[in-house]
This record gives sequence, C-alpha cells and structure tokens, in this order.
Amino acid sequence: MVQNINLDLSDFLLTEIAVVDPVGVIVRWNRKWEETARIGLLSHRDTGWNYIAECRAAIERGCGEAVAVLEGLQAVLKGEIPYFVGTYACPFNGLHHWYQVQITTFEFAGKLHAIVMHMDVSALQRDPLTGLANRAMFDAQLELAISLARDSSSQTGVILIDTDRLKLINDMFGHRVGDQALIALAAELIKKVGPDCVVARIGGDEFGVVLAGSSDSLTVRRLRAQLRAGLAYKIGPADKPMFVSASVGAAYYPDDGATVSELLAAADKSMYAQKRGFSVA
Repeated sequence: MVQNINLDLSDFLLTEIAVVDPVGVIVRWNRKWEETARIGLLSHRDTGWNYIAECRAAIERGCGEAVAVLEGLQAVLKGEIPYFVGTYACPFNGLHHWYQVQITTFEFAGKLHAIVMHMDVSALQRDPLTGLANRAMFDAQLELAISLARDSSSQTGVILIDTDRLKLINDMFGHRVGDQALIALAAELIKKVGPDCVVARIGGDEFGVVLAGSSDSLTVRRLRAQLRAGLAYKIGPADKPMFVSASVGAAYYPDDGATVSELLAAADKSMYAQKRGFSVA
C-alpha cells in the first residue's frame, strides 16, 4: 500500500530552489536556498528577496554572467521562452564555485511565475583520476585568493610541485600502477597542506596548491620544506612502499607578484632553480 507522505521533498535536495513572481520577488524557497543565503550573509527583507534586484546588484559588482541570467529570467517571466539554462562563476565561503542556473515557468493565479534552481557544478572542474581540482579550478581559485587577500590587506601563496620518478614507475610497473601512484600522491598532498588549501592536478605529474588567504610567507616556506623532503606512499599488489621526491616552487602575494600570471611565473622560476640545483629559500 502506498502512503501519501506530506513532505516538501525540495527541502531534502542539495539544489537551491525558489519560486519567483512576475516582478522578481522570491515568494517561496527550499531549505538549501535559505542555508546558502545565510552563509552568504544575505538578509531576508520584510518585502522578501527580489531575484531581479540581486541580479542587478551582481551586474553592478562586475559579474558579467548575471546579465545573461537576468535577461533569461525576464524572458521566461514574459513567456518569450519556455526555459533558460546558464552557468556562472561565484566566489562563495572563501572558495571558487561554478553554478548552473535553470529557470522554468508555470502559471499561478493567472500570472507567469518562474522556478529558479541553482546547482553547484564545481565537481565538473575536477581531475577524474585523483579527484583534485583541475587546472581551470586551480587558476580560478588562485584569482579568488589574490582578490580576497587584496581586499583584506593580507597574504596568500601558491606552490607548484613537479614530482620525480613517476615516469619510471609507469615504465617499470605499467600505467595502472602509475595511476595508483598519482591517487596516493594526491591523498598525501591533501594531508600535508590541510583543509583550507586547494590542491590541484595541473598536468600529468604536476600539482599546484593555492594557499588560504590568511597564509603568509612563513606558511609557504614551511609547506615547501615539507614537500621538498618527499612524499612516501604504498602502491602495487604487494602494497610496496615507494618514495617520491619533488621539485617545489613557491611564491606569495604580494611580495612575488600581484596577479595570477606573475605569481605562477615566480613559483615556476623558483621550482626550476631547485631542479638546476640552486638553493632557493
């Protein structure tokens, strides 16, 4: 026998969902929408949230993607298009995210309303083998870290890691074992740098770390020294212990650069200085 359970199932979804009336006022929302608004320090006004007003405020802040979202919403509410789908970048809670917004329409009390759904699709910016952030996410997070550090007059840093011996492992044991080594290395890197940093696989055997906005030069040097000392892990059917050393370069904002390209160039220079055998502090 099927029971009729009186639940608002939208409250159990990880997607932010809201209903927007013809003038942009959000008249209903699910639990995830309210949680996200609270974390983002958005206050619920007596007259309610207004989605159109939020889009316009985002446009004034320089968010170009908000233009398309606003135009899509207005077209849906006018009945010009049945739905709108778009993506946009959003810094949230100290991390860079990509969101997809889906807007559909329905009629209520003789007027068109819109259902707006925001889904965090940042998981698509992940390396499929290691689960680390990919190069696109790495660059975006570094851009955000610099922006936050600039706004708060604090520091941040970036570390580039070029591991040794992975090609030898592939040649000796095959690519399956080589993949196991990359997965194990990813896990070790996450342990080394901690939860506040973003670790990325930016190349075949190259990794990058974006440090937290509160990081200073001492933090960068400490992490760099740990990573240069090497990473130990176990791979293969016999759980054979392996040890991989790495050439590590580091740079921090603002001393070594004020932009993504400047910091990466400085970290790259420092990494290759180590490869050539020069001592780099």
